[in-house]
Amino acid sequence: MLNTRSETAISVTHLSFPDKQGLEKHSRTDELVRLFQLAEEKIKLVENLNQELSIPAINELRYAGYHMAQYLSGQVEADAQLSKAENHCKRAIYDAVEAGITHQLELIKLFQHDFRNLIITETISRYGEIKKEVKAARDLILTPRDNSKDRSEYYAECSSHLENLRRAHDELEFYRDDLLKRLQKTNRDIWMYRATLAMLLICSGAFIYSALQYHHPQIPTVASAISPTDTPLTPSSTVQLDSAN
Repeated sequence: MLNTRSETAISVTHLSFPDKQGLEKHSRTDELVRLFQLAEEKIKLVENLNQELSIPAINELRYAGYHMAQYLSGQVEADAQLSKAENHCKRAIYDAVEAGITHQLELIKLFQHDFRNLIITETISRYGEIKKEVKAARDLILTPRDNSKDRSEYYAECSSHLENLRRAHDELEFYRDDLLKRLQKTNRDIWMYRATLAMLLICSGAFIYSALQYHHPQIPTVASAISPTDTPLTPSSTVQLDSAN
């Protein structure tokens, strides 16, 4: 009887605590499912932001699905298929997020061009921090990658930059109306300054011209020096005078 109870206890113990390998495989499949769902979310998000699909990201997700199917079939090495599927999911996230970052950078650059004649920090106090976030995201996209690392290793960092740029762009657009009012006022002030300057130049030119005319009166001509009562001599009258003499 004692042996029977001991065997039963051992059986229950084995059933209650699965082996470590099974737990690791279960956690890896959960992580793969999480990455796949995250890739889908990022692709949909970027599609809404950019108004177009990220084809490279979709292709990577398709490759991930292929390796997941290979893993479930059990015909090839399971660990290798799980690793390949995970990497393709991470690449899909990176490719989608990279396209989103590029689009957000273009929108922020357009905003900066629209208000290039204003000191934006006078309206948006956090503009200096936004410029730092923009530079960090641009550096991540443009800086050459370490050849020893796959782009899948950058997916988490890239996702963080996309969220920062989204918040930054939303904040900039929130102040667009205020900046437009400032820009219109600045343009009016510039126009008034130029108009006033033009009037001053015209008035100065007229004053200088009048002063020159006053100090240099016109020289009388020969015709005006002859009295109107004087009769000019003609050749015939000159002959008559000579004959009289």
